[in-house]
Amino acid sequence: MDELRPGKGGTTPVDEGADAEGVGPGEGRAAASAPRERTATASALARRRRWALATAVAAVVVSASGVVAAARITSPAEAAAAAEAPPPDVLTAPVERRVLKDTVIIRGTVAATQVVEVAPAESGGASGRSVVTGMTKGVGDGVRAGDVLLEVSGRPVLALPGRIPAYRDLKPGARGKDVGQLQQALRDLGHSTAPDRPGTFGPGTGKALSGFYGKRGYEPRAARPDGEEAVAAARRAVTEAERLAQDTAAAAARAARPTSAPVPRLPSTPRPAPSADRLPAPGTEGGAGTPGGPGATDDDPLAELGTAAARAARDLAEAREALAEEERRQGPLLPVSEVVYVAEFPARVESVSVAVGSAVSGGAMTLSSGELVVTARIPESQVGLLKVGQGAEIHSEQAREPIPAGISFVADALDRAETKTTTGAEEEPEGPDPRTGPPGYLVRVEARRPLDDALSGREVRVTVAAAQSGGKVFAVPVTALVSAPDGSSAVSVLRADGKRDRVEVRPGMEADGFVEVGPVGGDVLAAGDQVVVGIRPSESGGGREDAR
Repeated sequence: MDELRPGKGGTTPVDEGADAEGVGPGEGRAAASAPRERTATASALARRRRWALATAVAAVVVSASGVVAAARITSPAEAAAAAEAPPPDVLTAPVERRVLKDTVIIRGTVAATQVVEVAPAESGGASGRSVVTGMTKGVGDGVRAGDVLLEVSGRPVLALPGRIPAYRDLKPGARGKDVGQLQQALRDLGHSTAPDRPGTFGPGTGKALSGFYGKRGYEPRAARPDGEEAVAAARRAVTEAERLAQDTAAAAARAARPTSAPVPRLPSTPRPAPSADRLPAPGTEGGAGTPGGPGATDDDPLAELGTAAARAARDLAEAREALAEEERRQGPLLPVSEVVYVAEFPARVESVSVAVGSAVSGGAMTLSSGELVVTARIPESQVGLLKVGQGAEIHSEQAREPIPAGISFVADALDRAETKTTTGAEEEPEGPDPRTGPPGYLVRVEARRPLDDALSGREVRVTVAAAQSGGKVFAVPVTALVSAPDGSSAVSVLRADGKRDRVEVRPGMEADGFVEVGPVGGDVLAAGDQVVVGIRPSESGGGREDAR
C-alpha cells in the first residue's frame, strides 16, 4: 500500500521499502546506523559526568570531616582555661517601698456554730411500734422556728427556738426554766401565754400550746388520759357542796330569828357527803354538815346549826380548790419526743438517715444552726501569733475573691479533737464545737459577711495578718542584710558603674522574707537601689562569653 508524505510539490506516494526522505533501501540502512552512534557518545559523556560529581562529593565530605576534627581538638592551654571556675554572678534585688505583713496560713473547715442531732424518742407505745410516717425536710433544706421536721407514728417532731435541750415532758402544773423557754417560744410564734406566770405551765400556756399545734394540723396530746372524767367529778362535788352549804346556812338563819316556836333540830342521821372519794376528808368525825361533830350539843340546837353551816362552807371551799387543781392538771402535753430546741434560726438540714417506713432507732437527721464559721486547729508554735480581733481572709475554690474575716476565738488549751453533737440546744460554749481532726489549738474565724451555704462542710484556706507595718517602709530581702562584728547591720548597694557601696542600716520588722531597713547617719538609701543578696557561679558557657 502506498503512503502520502509531504514533498516539495505536495504529497507524493511512496512504497514501504523507501525511507522517509524518499531514498532507496541501501541509503536507508546507512541512515539508520547514525542514531546508534550518537546514543553511544551520549552514554559516555553521562558516565564521565557521574564520576566527576562523585569525586566532588567525596572531596566535600573529607573537607568537612577535617573541620569537625579540628574543632574537637583543643590545645593544652585551652583545656586548662576551661577547667578554671567561671567568674561569679552577683545577685541583686531592688530596695522596695512596701507594707510588710507577717502572714500565718491555716486550713480549716466551714461549719455552723451549733450542730443538733434529731433523735426522737420512741412513741409507738405498747400498742404499736415507732416508725417514720412522714418526711417534710431533706438535706440542704432550711428550717424555721415552728417547722415540722418529720412525723413519727403520726406525731410531729417540731423545731422550737431555745438553748435548753428538751429532757422531760411538759404538762400543766410544771415549773422551771424549760417551761419559761417554751412560753417564750410560743410568744415569739404569736401565741400568748397570759395570765400564766413565767416558768409556770398554767391554762394560758396550755391554750397557747393547743393553738400552736392546731395551726400545724395536729391535736396536742392530753396530759391525763382520764382528765376529763376527773374534772367532771370535781365539778359535781362542788355543786353538791354548794347545795349543802346553802341548806345549812338557811336553817341557821331561820333558827336565829326570834320566834315562839321551838328551834328545829337537825336530823340525827347525817346526810351522805357528795362525791366523798373526790373531796378532801372533813376535819371532824361527823363530816360536813353533820350534827355529830364537835361543838354540836343536844341542849343547844342553835349552836349546832351554826357549826354545821360553818363546816359546810369550808367543805365548799375545799371542793372548789379540788376542782381548780383538776382543771390545772388537765390540759395539753408537750412530750420530749416531739420537740427539738435550736439556738438560732434559720437552721439547715445537714444529713438525713431515715425514710418513710424506717423504724425509729437513734438519730433521724442532723441540723446545723447559726452563722457559718471556719473552725481550724493550729500547732502550739502558732498560738502566740494569733489573737482575737486580727484580720483574716478566707480563700476557697468556690469564691472568686478572698472573703474578709476576723479571728473570733483562740483556745488556750490543747484540744483532742473529740466529736461532739447534741440532741437539743444547749448553752453556747466559749469556743467552737470540736470537729474531728488532729490535736491542736482550736481557732474560729468569722467572715465579715454571711458565707454561702454551699461552703458548709468544705475545707478552706485562711490567711491571717499576724503583724503589719504602720505604712509603706523601705524593705529589702533578708539575705541582703549583713551583720558586722560590732553588731551593726548594713547592705551592699551595687551602683550602675559596678561599684559596691556599704550602707549602714537599722533593721526593723521582718515578714514574708523581707526586713524593714532605715539608713543610719548620712548614708542614703532609695527605692530602686540594687542591693546584693548573694553570689553564685555562672554557667561555663556564660562565663566564657562574659570574659570575652
